[in-house]
Amino acid sequence: MTNTELTQKVKQLKQKMHTLRSNPKAMIKEIILLIQCKEKWNYQEMYSTKLYNKHSGEYCQYLELI
Repeated sequence: MTNTELTQKVKQLKQKMHTLRSNPKAMIKEIILLIQCKEKWNYQEMYSTKLYNKHSGEYCQYLELI
């Protein structure tokens, strides 16, 4: 996935999450990392993120959206 495609995907996901949650906490770099982990089928890097550890419900919703 190119950087442009990745940026578009992140913007779409962030916009969709705003419709599902009133105050989404994920940072753009965490969403990018999540997409990259999903492509590799290796989520090890995500385990140390704030999104995974403190906002796990939102993390799961992003997985559903991806």
